[in-house]
Amino acid sequence: MGRERIIERERRWARPTAIAAVAATALIVIGLIFRTSIPGDDQTADQLQAFHDHASALSVSSVLTGIGFLLWTIPLLYLFRAAQARNPRVQGALVAFCFIGPVLFGAQGIVNGLAVSTVSSDFVERSGEEQSRPLSEFDRQVARDPRSIEKVTFHTDSDTLEVEQADGSFYSTKFKPEAEDRLIQDVDAAGIDNEDDADGAPPDAFAEGLLDDSGGVTVGSSLLFPALLGMIVAMVYVPLQALRAGLLTRFFGTLGMALGVSLILLPPAPVLLALWFGYLGLLVVARVPGGRPPAWEAGEAIPWPRPGEEPSPESEPSGEAIEGQATEVPAGGGQPGSQKRKRKRRR
Repeated sequence: MGRERIIERERRWARPTAIAAVAATALIVIGLIFRTSIPGDDQTADQLQAFHDHASALSVSSVLTGIGFLLWTIPLLYLFRAAQARNPRVQGALVAFCFIGPVLFGAQGIVNGLAVSTVSSDFVERSGEEQSRPLSEFDRQVARDPRSIEKVTFHTDSDTLEVEQADGSFYSTKFKPEAEDRLIQDVDAAGIDNEDDADGAPPDAFAEGLLDDSGGVTVGSSLLFPALLGMIVAMVYVPLQALRAGLLTRFFGTLGMALGVSLILLPPAPVLLALWFGYLGLLVVARVPGGRPPAWEAGEAIPWPRPGEEPSPESEPSGEAIEGQATEVPAGGGQPGSQKRKRKRRR
């Protein structure tokens, strides 16, 4: 593809790409604002209660952020094609990650958000099912019929335990602090699965059970890892190739790669990455300070010089000499080489 066709294609798609990138940033930021309006709590039961009380905010947040993530496919694809047109070493097959990462990331957010909203409604409707029983009844069940118990959760800070029975029902029991070690030994000796949730309290185990049994939550959780992997590959490969072609500055390209990797480490990384895409959208239409790197207008790769190297001739403004002859123009503004002719004065 010639330089003129490359430039013409990129100009044709620049505005839609910029709109998609900026819109994605706005949707993600607005969606997260809705999400922060929901009170947060460490207890699973309290979280589900908050999600139920703010169900509309949760749904709006999930849908807006999901659509925003899906829109990332457009600027990623635009940047990939621009780098590919300037560098034949770009692997065309890897264009799939421009779709895999954002699509899975967006789908995961939407599916998980809507599923949690459904579970929160179920939790509120069924929260009265878990009853409190005396410790003596729990001791008899452990001694006589341990197979009827699926799992025991010890909430040591509140001196309570929750029992998940084999039929899926739950009940809670209060115990004295000095009985804790004995109860744990009895449960272990009976071969009953148990765990320690020190900061929790009933009905946290019941809430966790509802989440574990939700097919939507399971699907959303299973999508998270491939979504993160796809986004990391896309955000490392595409900005790297664009940087090598001179389409992104060293700082901006490196920042994009770093934010992509930080998705698995930093909770605010999606917001920062959304801002990166918003700036990319403005860069595409040359609405950033300093304008776009010269490789965009040149229609070919103009790699950045390495530290200590002089800029390559292609990266500097054209200063080529114009062939032909040049003559000095007199200060008086006359024709080159001409002299004033004296005339005789007639008497």
